[in-house]
Amino acid sequence: MKKKLIGFILGVFSLSIVSTANADSHTELKLATFEPPKAFIASKILAAWASKVNSCAAGDLNVKMYAGGVLGSPPKQYDIVTSGVADISWTVLGYIGGQFPLSSVIELPFLTRTSKAGTTALNTLFNEGYLDKEMAGIKVIGLHSNPGYHVHMKETKVVNPSDFKGMKMRVPSKIAGTILKTLGATGVKVPAPGTSEALNKGVVDGTPFPYTAIGSFRLFDVTKYHTELHVTNATFGLIMNEKKYNDLTNRSQNCIDKYSGHAFGDWASNLIDNQNAKMKNEISKRDGHEIIIPSDSVIAEYKKILAPIESDWLTEMKGKGLDGDAVLNRAKQIITAVDG
Repeated sequence: MKKKLIGFILGVFSLSIVSTANADSHTELKLATFEPPKAFIASKILAAWASKVNSCAAGDLNVKMYAGGVLGSPPKQYDIVTSGVADISWTVLGYIGGQFPLSSVIELPFLTRTSKAGTTALNTLFNEGYLDKEMAGIKVIGLHSNPGYHVHMKETKVVNPSDFKGMKMRVPSKIAGTILKTLGATGVKVPAPGTSEALNKGVVDGTPFPYTAIGSFRLFDVTKYHTELHVTNATFGLIMNEKKYNDLTNRSQNCIDKYSGHAFGDWASNLIDNQNAKMKNEISKRDGHEIIIPSDSVIAEYKKILAPIESDWLTEMKGKGLDGDAVLNRAKQIITAVDG
């Protein structure tokens, strides 16, 4: 009887140990973004992506989102991944000076109209090895772009290139800054989450942004005029600490890979383009807002003025020992196939 009791106790104890081990066996991954929790990218893209991965790797993996920049400011999203503060982050590649020169091809003037085109180009360039050097040391889950950026102004309507002279404009990237300077505007660096406050206080008169950002960053009350230009774009990366990825179980890695690359890009860009159209429609119905569509001749004038920016980019890439010509030509092939 005594032996049976001891055996029973040992059995229960062993079961307790196994149960505890199983309960604690899953790995939690911190997913960082500077976007507010209810912003479109955070709520509809990143949270949804995490949910897909968590469902796939149930019991092994739990991706938990930390939104609103609680783990790091917008320019620090790359650093917090490489340092291990976050395991995964969604970052604007243009915020990280000089780290992703070839990826900035998507930001060149008038290159893209849709997120689908820019996103397909980025992930194809990555898959084909064009971006290997600048993406070394991180696990790239997926790349994407926005739809082409329009210009949103608080009080002043801009239509012609000369209308930009003297305007204070938010600068989202190096190339966007060059574009605005070429048009005669003064660039002001303001992270995306601070745009509403900067417009409200008169720090800037306007900003390049896709329509999706109007809702995400509360710009309805601080903008009136929306000029459709597709004048630049931005590149984004959902990136992961490489060591953290390598330490995961095969099952967890497979679940992340399942929703990576083109699978991530195609899904995300469709959502982004649909949201862009939705926000444009909402703006068009609001009192006090005007959508301005410049004529073909005016767009041709913009393109003529901004044409040197592309050749300057190619010269810069050559100076860095990078084949900008190959990247630009391949990007144009892909974008033309998607956008027409």
